[in-house]
Amino acid sequence: MQDLDFSPFHDNCLATGSADGTLKIWMIPEGGLKDNITECDADLKGHSKKVMHMKWHPTSEFTLSSVSMDGCVKIWDVQNEHAKISYDKVPGATWGMQWNYDGSLLAIVNKEKKLSVFDPRSLDQALLTQAHEGNKKQSIQWMGASNNLITHGWSAFNERQWAIYDTRNFNTPIVVRKMDNNTQ
Repeated sequence: MQDLDFSPFHDNCLATGSADGTLKIWMIPEGGLKDNITECDADLKGHSKKVMHMKWHPTSEFTLSSVSMDGCVKIWDVQNEHAKISYDKVPGATWGMQWNYDGSLLAIVNKEKKLSVFDPRSLDQALLTQAHEGNKKQSIQWMGASNNLITHGWSAFNERQWAIYDTRNFNTPIVVRKMDNNTQ
């Protein structure tokens, strides 16, 4: 298992992403687990390489996003067990993926040091910019209901940094700040 996420709509619905390229949906019984669960409730197939990240959509009940080492982001209709949208222009391994507060935008940061934001309804309109210059893992998070993203990463000199990006002016971060020189 590479990643897991509980549904924001159903407390007992767990999605898992695997090295075999599949996503599985598991319904945890009311009252909790008493035995091992060996059969999933849904098996989502479509990635050709391991699933790195997945996130439930924050406002659409049975919608799940995933990104794989095959460079493809998929938006899944979990009830019908198929990908409704595939976006195959993600370069390199993905380090993080997040929906914004209303699910209208999906942000991805990858090993190629690129930060991408796209609207799944118009995939050829993706925003793309340089992320942190360092070679270590980076992370992203939307800042509430704003158009802003905060990232955590490393400079070219191995300094931890955070940066804030506004999707309305995406080419240059609003601010970049050094945290420390921790090399751990």
